[in-house]
Amino acid sequence: MRWWITALASRPRHFEKIVAGLDEAGRGPLLGDMVVAGVFIPSEYIKEIQLAGAADSKQLTPSKRLKVRSEISQSVPLISIAVYLSPWEIDRTNLNKATLRAMMDIIATYSSLFWNREEVEIYVDEVAGVSRELKAFCKRVFGEKLKAIVVEADADAKYPAVSLASIIAKTFRDESIEPGRIVYGDYGSGYSTDPRTIEWVRKNYYSSKPPIVRSKWKNLKHLAPKWYIGSRSNLLDYFKKDAEHGNESPG
Repeated sequence: MRWWITALASRPRHFEKIVAGLDEAGRGPLLGDMVVAGVFIPSEYIKEIQLAGAADSKQLTPSKRLKVRSEISQSVPLISIAVYLSPWEIDRTNLNKATLRAMMDIIATYSSLFWNREEVEIYVDEVAGVSRELKAFCKRVFGEKLKAIVVEADADAKYPAVSLASIIAKTFRDESIEPGRIVYGDYGSGYSTDPRTIEWVRKNYYSSKPPIVRSKWKNLKHLAPKWYIGSRSNLLDYFKKDAEHGNESPG
């Protein structure tokens, strides 16, 4: 697990209320990291990030996402925390549990490093199975200072803080897969619907499985069955399968 933590602009010591947004990017691909991001914004700056163009990252072009991130980083006193989950980490656990753990770590890190006892509102783009545990965790961390905890589908299109978190997660995820393209060749976006990704899997299936591959993805069962490890969670099984099939050509 890798971390990225920053105060994107100079932050005064105290505000009346902090609005937090959490979202992720890269849950669905066959290849590459998933990034979970959280932003913590003084409530009086929410309008400013809206005016800067913060919106659901899926509705913005890559260049627009980078522009919005850059402009906000220069003008708004916010804290941003990102957690990168590698394919290996995703394979060794349940994806929803991994996402929940990352979100809880982001909340705990903010609380321990930056929280100055302001009131807090938290908005989260819904992930299956995490709502109750995440809400309970936030209540334990912030106590009576927690004024709202909202976990909703499409929160990235409804709440500006989540929109910004989605932009940060998406741009960081896009940047994180670039080194893999340099080392292993252009595999596109990593999604199973991407023709470049499909072609890359078929081309590389004859060699050892690269570490950028998520081996539990069911789509992999049809594209590269000997790379697929199903629901196995035992790491010995994981490495045993690699040893048995890593250098075989498909039957």
